[in-house]
Amino acid sequence: MAKHYRITFECYESTANPEISLSKTVLISGVIDKPVDIFTFGLAHEEQIKLIQLSQDALLKEQVSSINSEEYCPNCPGKKLVKYGRRHSNYHDVFTDHKITIGRKRCLECGHEPGSTIQNILGHSMSADLIRLQSELGSDYPYRESQRLLSIFSRTAREINNHDRIKSTTEKIGANVEMIYQTEGEVVAIKPAEKLVLNVDGGHINTIEEGKRSFEAMTAVIYQPGALVSNKAGTRNHLTSKHCSASALSDNQQQMINNTIIAALKQGLSPQTEVTALCDGADNCWQVVAALKPLAASMICILDWFHLGMKIQNIALPEELKAKLLRVKWHLWRGKVDNALIRLAALIIACPQLDRQRLEKLQIYLINNRNKIVDYRKRQKDGLVFTSNLAEATVESLINRRCKGQQHMRWSRKGLNPVLQLRAAMSSNDWDKNWKTAVMNAVVRN
Repeated sequence: MAKHYRITFECYESTANPEISLSKTVLISGVIDKPVDIFTFGLAHEEQIKLIQLSQDALLKEQVSSINSEEYCPNCPGKKLVKYGRRHSNYHDVFTDHKITIGRKRCLECGHEPGSTIQNILGHSMSADLIRLQSELGSDYPYRESQRLLSIFSRTAREINNHDRIKSTTEKIGANVEMIYQTEGEVVAIKPAEKLVLNVDGGHINTIEEGKRSFEAMTAVIYQPGALVSNKAGTRNHLTSKHCSASALSDNQQQMINNTIIAALKQGLSPQTEVTALCDGADNCWQVVAALKPLAASMICILDWFHLGMKIQNIALPEELKAKLLRVKWHLWRGKVDNALIRLAALIIACPQLDRQRLEKLQIYLINNRNKIVDYRKRQKDGLVFTSNLAEATVESLINRRCKGQQHMRWSRKGLNPVLQLRAAMSSNDWDKNWKTAVMNAVVRN
C-alpha cells in the first residue's frame, strides 16, 4: 500500500476546544515514494518555495481578518464606520510575493477612512527580513549582483528585488545605522576594559565627483587583546569580539571620530583603559587616535609594522644596493630609528639619481613618525601587538570590496557613506541586535 502525505494549515481557538478547527486547508500533498537519488529525496527547491507561499497565504489571510478592526470614527463620536468595498495590497517576503485583500471602511459623516493597504497600516510592503537581506547583500555586492542572488534564492526574478530597490533599501538602512550611532553614544554602558587595541586606516576610492579622481574613506577597528584567537599555523588569526567604524564624509573627521569613540566605548573604553593605537602614519589617522586619548588612561601610538614593511618592500633598487636597504629594515625592526636613518642617508647618496625619490620619501616618512617607531622585535617576543595586518581584513571588507581593485566602480561620498555605515555595523558585535531598530526606522506609518 502506497504512503501519501499532506501538509495542512489549521486555525483554531486556543481558549476554546483546540480540537475544533476554525479553518483547515491542505497546502500540498503527494505520494511518498522510495528515493532513488538526491533529486527525489525530500522536497525540491520549487516545492519548498511553493510550501512557503501557500503557508504564508493562509497565515496572512487569518491575520488580515483582524488587521483593520476599527469600528467607530475617531472624528465623529458614536458614528460607526461602514463597509466600503475592498482593496488589494501587495506584500513581499524573503522568498515570496503575496496579494492581500483588506476590507475598506468609511465614515459616511466626515469621510474618514482607515488605512486599507499593508503599506499604510504596517508602514512597509516588505517584510523586515527582506529589508535586512536586501541591505546586507547590497552592502557587500554590486546591486545587480544582489538582484541576481535574490532571484536564485527565490527561484524566480521578482520586481521587488530589482537593483534600484536594493540600492534604495541599502542606502536607507545605512543612513538609519548612522542615526543609531549618534544616539548610542549617550547610553553606552559596558564593563571597563583594562586594555584595548585600535587600528585606524584609510583607502582611496574612485569617484564620480567632478574634478576629482578619488577621495579617501576611513575605517577603524577596536578590540580587547583577549579577543584575538590564534588559529593553527598557516591560517589567519581572528577576533571573537570587535567594533568597527567608518566614514566617507569630508567633515574634518568628525563622523569618523564620533563613531570610533562610540565603538571604543562599546569595547569598554574608560579612564582606566590603556589603548594601543596602530596607524600607517597618515595625519588623518593620528587625528582620530588623538580624539580618544583624553578618554583613556594612556595611549601607546605605534607606526604599524605592516605598512612600514610594505613601504620598504615596494622600493626597487639595483641588486648591489638591496642588502643595504634590508639593513635599514633590520634596524627599524629593533626600534633603532637613528641607526636606520644614518644608513638610509648613506644609501640615498650611493643610489643612482633616478632611484632616490622613493628612498627620500621613506626618509621623510621615518622622520615624521620617528617617535612612533618601537622595538617591534621585542613586542613580538612579548606577545604584544605591533602590526595591524589582522585589521587589514576588516579594511578589505569595509572599504576595498566593490570599491577598489578590479571592481571599476566609482562612488560619491554621499552614495558610499551609508554603505560604509552598514558594513561597519555588520562587522561589529551588535548588528544582530541593532538591525531591527534600523529597519523600524525605515518604516513610516501613515
